[in-house]
Amino acid sequence: HTRSPSGMSNTTTHLTAKPHAFGGAVLSPKHARELTPTLCLAIASALSEQTYNKYSIPYTLWITEAWRVLGWAEPSAALFWEMATMYHTLYLAGRALVEEYENNKIPPILSCGSASSFGSGDAARTTNSPSNTPGTKKFSTAASAKELPVWLVGTFLLLHCEESAYLRNLSGLDERRLYANATTPVLGDFNSLLQNPSFSPRTRVHAGWNDQQHCTAYLLRHLRKILLLASVPHNADALRACMHLAALPTPPSQHQNQQAPPPLEELRRQHEDEHGTVGAAVRLSMDDLEKLHFLFHPPSGGGVDDPPLQIGDLLWNVIYNTPMSVDGSIPLGEVEREVRRHLEMEMRSQHDERTNDADTASELTKLSLQGSAERARQPEQGYQKELTYNNLRGTTILLQPNELPETRLHDLVVSECSDCHMYLLQPFEHATIAACSGCTIVVGAVAGLLHVVDCEKTTITSAARRILVSNSNDVLQCVFTPSPPLLVGDNRNCQFAPYNTYYEGMRDDLLATGLAAAVLPENQSPRSDTAPWPPLQCASNKWKQPIELSKLEIPQVGSNSSNQTVDEKGMPTDDSAMQTPILLPTSEFHVLFVPMLEQSRHKDDDDDMLEVMPGSQYCRLLAEVLQLSPFRLPVEYERQTLNKVERMRNIQKLVKNLTEDQQRQFEEELNRGYRDWLVTSGNLRQVLDLVHLERRAGM
Repeated sequence: HTRSPSGMSNTTTHLTAKPHAFGGAVLSPKHARELTPTLCLAIASALSEQTYNKYSIPYTLWITEAWRVLGWAEPSAALFWEMATMYHTLYLAGRALVEEYENNKIPPILSCGSASSFGSGDAARTTNSPSNTPGTKKFSTAASAKELPVWLVGTFLLLHCEESAYLRNLSGLDERRLYANATTPVLGDFNSLLQNPSFSPRTRVHAGWNDQQHCTAYLLRHLRKILLLASVPHNADALRACMHLAALPTPPSQHQNQQAPPPLEELRRQHEDEHGTVGAAVRLSMDDLEKLHFLFHPPSGGGVDDPPLQIGDLLWNVIYNTPMSVDGSIPLGEVEREVRRHLEMEMRSQHDERTNDADTASELTKLSLQGSAERARQPEQGYQKELTYNNLRGTTILLQPNELPETRLHDLVVSECSDCHMYLLQPFEHATIAACSGCTIVVGAVAGLLHVVDCEKTTITSAARRILVSNSNDVLQCVFTPSPPLLVGDNRNCQFAPYNTYYEGMRDDLLATGLAAAVLPENQSPRSDTAPWPPLQCASNKWKQPIELSKLEIPQVGSNSSNQTVDEKGMPTDDSAMQTPILLPTSEFHVLFVPMLEQSRHKDDDDDMLEVMPGSQYCRLLAEVLQLSPFRLPVEYERQTLNKVERMRNIQKLVKNLTEDQQRQFEEELNRGYRDWLVTSGNLRQVLDLVHLERRAGM
């Protein structure tokens, strides 16, 4: 997105669906079946009526209305509130950046309790203190968990009715993988078999149906509702239109379990039949239009170094082609027509690309079941907001930490990769890892949602505000997260373990994503370059407390059920609340060493580590991870790690007692065994990849 000298938007930019909020639409199977778009409008109208012209609603009002209108108990309503709060926090940070406010950083999600703390400063450890410069804009990005705006609650709730979210939330119930119904087996060619809707979502994703067409189609289907919700509760005409639509008879079930979205003509017909002219004359202000940032963005998010798109400016310039008035507003019907044109253009391009991919897949299935299309669609790193790694096979990716902090955080998508090692050492706003098999993936830090979907035999290491695992098999996650991980759908043999690595730049990534705060002594300036780095303060790690959505409101029966504790929102707080996910045994825990092309360790830190763990390079590197990581390992995992160090020392002592010939023979046997292990384990390819990366870096 570019800006003309006069400040008007470049009208060549077009809007596309922003898929990240759709990924966080999670419900228990019961609530997913019962929720409809009509109910979403009904509760948004009820909340608007009770706000008494206030912008936001309190948590207590949401809990009451969620029970009265939706029939949700407090655990489900509290979880929805927490997810909505996360998206609201990131929306406010993005909106502050659009308006060029000073405080546009993502705030930390913990309270440091000190005026000398700062939560998301830059690499130079500068605080976000208010500026005294005249004319500097100030805008708070802190999203209170006690209140949320009505429009965001209603819009985020509406996303839970989208087809893919609905299927994901119900995917753990149907075990009939190979049958169209209870008795009739699925027949046909192999390609058609993979695309049959009776398969699990994991199988369908591997068949190639993983584009964002479903998001675009859903926005087209409910565009009127989305635009109306953007102007409640302050716009009385919009509120009356929402109440009118909520009072209409509920349309037949829209969940048809289709292989592909309906044609554009069918989507337009459905939209007109359901909405008619209701609300078309409502006028939307520029502030209302800017709320569309929650669901729309330029293709791939636009340039990461460019200022975020100003949707109000864009629509005004396209519709009127004149300078915008101070208190300008646009009729909803005209906004709807223009946004629909953008989305339909995107839908057609996605359909063309999908058709080409389907033709390729069909040809491959005729040749061999082992065949695969080796295509890697990856945008140039550092330019697009959304980084995409797609269809990579047997390779190593090393994305180095940023030397300079980015103004905006990237979004990350890793899809349909196999047998890859990926070290993506940067901060991200949202991250999606989909349909990956046999991979090891390290993701720096995620300010919002880390969504792991349709993966198998994959190890993931990351720090993220919220982690969601859906329809995955044999996935190990070594994580830091201040919120309990969520499991949705059909997950099997998934394990959780504490965070297990460290890399240069990790500290800045945690600050940039709001996952940590740096606490300064009262007498130390945040801009000091001579003082040591202040310690990081993080929330407690909830990796041991995963929650299965299907069991969220089911009373836990067992010996510890009477002693189970819950927090103020009714969420379980003890480790025994959910027993189905497996915690990694300490005997299988390993520290992961991240390859780095450049090393910039502090000399003092190296000296300290040498005193603590003298000896091999392995011991020194392990000491670095244990001492520099802000996430302390649980005692039992740390003890297991130190036991490995002790075994290494014992081996070194025994080797020193051997004669020279024995040492040479031992070395030859050790090298031979190591080479055999590299080949049989598949790690030889990663070593060669890293050697090539090092040579390309000129080292």
